[in-house]
Amino acid sequence: MILCPICLHEFAWSEDELYERTPAGQYQPLSLEHVSGPRREDLLRAAHVRCPAPLSDPGLEHHLPYTYVRHGRPLVIGLVGGPETGKTHLLAAMIGAIEQGGLRPYGLTTDAVDIERHAEYVNSYVRPLLVERVALNRTTHRATAEPVDALLVNDGRHTTAVAFFDIAGELLRSATHEATRFVPALGGLLFVIDAATKSARMGDESFRAVLDRLPKTGGRLDIPAAIAVTKSDAVRFQAPVDTWLYAEPDGLDPASVLRESRDVYAYLHRRGAQAWLSPYDKCRRCTLHFVSATGAAATEGRYRRGVRPRRVLEPLISLFAMTGVLRGYPEVGI
Repeated sequence: MILCPICLHEFAWSEDELYERTPAGQYQPLSLEHVSGPRREDLLRAAHVRCPAPLSDPGLEHHLPYTYVRHGRPLVIGLVGGPETGKTHLLAAMIGAIEQGGLRPYGLTTDAVDIERHAEYVNSYVRPLLVERVALNRTTHRATAEPVDALLVNDGRHTTAVAFFDIAGELLRSATHEATRFVPALGGLLFVIDAATKSARMGDESFRAVLDRLPKTGGRLDIPAAIAVTKSDAVRFQAPVDTWLYAEPDGLDPASVLRESRDVYAYLHRRGAQAWLSPYDKCRRCTLHFVSATGAAATEGRYRRGVRPRRVLEPLISLFAMTGVLRGYPEVGI
């Protein structure tokens, strides 16, 4: 059984009911009855499965990539944060780092779940940011929730489909909006904090909206979380940010993750930002990280000195360790 991250309908799927996407973006039935060998595998690579959930509006019909459902239950990661925290830049920098082999030191490789949509994401977000040095627009409002990108992560023995959701912070406050229906399907949370903001004491309403909505046992969430303090370049000369931001990890060291988490916690606490630490208080497993998606602030919509991401994969690696995508590190986040 697969849980659809878009509508939360749980369903069994079959290779007898596959679809292919046309150049016009429509879906039509795909028959593999007389196809075998490499050609069959190639067609399956681009095939889709229709979610059979009953819908009052036919326009909300949706399909999931075959590669998303074939490897067991996928990991759905939600980026949570307000409209100015830099979620879009962080995710683009993460995907860019992965494209450049950033997961190799951890023994992980990746492929696109949906080759066409992954290429569209890279061309629309990653390339403009990292190559053209253009500041990205903030997350747009969508009528429905769909992952902005999804990857197949392989550790040499197991493959996990990982989907990333980046929803506008304003929409996360609504439990009834179609674009937030994915929240109960989340398997990992990435909370994003702007290091340069002046409104630290009040916290982030989108944090509360997500944390309050998810089911808890014993008052705490079993869903692992990572807190990323983005735009840390703006405070790079302050301790302990200066210790961590320019450190170059060459693998996962649980002791180092714990030390960084303690330093980030202390840094936010000293700033009176206890409200931002709510994920740490409410999630059984949580790590905290200093990151910078761009290395500096944009000037008139451009990064004239180039884009230099720092430690953008550390929160994701911690989430992979806590969710079992990266095996062998049960102590991370505890």
